Amino acid sequence: MRSAREDRYRVLLVDLDGTVVDYARTERGALHEVHHRFFRMGRAEFLAAFHAANEPLWAAYREHRITLAELRLERWARMGALPSVAAAFEEALGRNVTLFPEARVALRRLSRRFRLALVTDGIAHVQRAKLRRTRIGGFFEHVVIAPEVGLRKPDGKLLHHTLGLLAARARDALMVGDSPASDGGCARAAGVDFCWVNRTGASPAPGVPVRRTVTGLAAVCPGAPPRPRG
Repeated sequence: MRSAREDRYRVLLVDLDGTVVDYARTERGALHEVHHRFFRMGRAEFLAAFHAANEPLWAAYREHRITLAELRLERWARMGALPSVAAAFEEALGRNVTLFPEARVALRRLSRRFRLALVTDGIAHVQRAKLRRTRIGGFFEHVVIAPEVGLRKPDGKLLHHTLGLLAARARDALMVGDSPASDGGCARAAGVDFCWVNRTGASPAPGVPVRRTVTGLAAVCPGAPPRPRG
């Protein structure tokens, strides 16, 4: 049963990677290509080295300690690779993009009931490539890629910017994403409710209010009525 607050949502602010795009599979395909082309070490060693470099750098990026341009090159520099590897990896991410099985049908259904905006962080040309290849951009009234507007998650200004494009109020919006730190942090800072897409059964993060928890995009507001037209 939906609460009165859930009945008044008019806007869904939807994250891309881990929410609509199966980023684990997408990244795995891109890393397979890069490993095969540029590295001699074993696959397990390569993957461990990449994640050991990549994950702390993304944390530093969210905390404004490094730029995205620095992150793109530094994660490969720490593995002794040339900048050309960064470009090859980013191109492979766009080419290997994989949606979650329910994503397209769920977006079609949700777009009939809510105004949708995509709000994603990450490397802009990679995100644009994913959208072109999957052809899901048409479900969204606006696509907001954080670095294109000079912002990054979890800055609440990113959601304020998106709501401004929609001429919508924070109280009427729901942020839908897989990351309590990035998406939930954005929502909290902007005064927007947060729907956590928790596919792994992880425990809630302390300090991030979660309005709803779902296991996939298809379960977001499943019984909501169609939005008014005109």
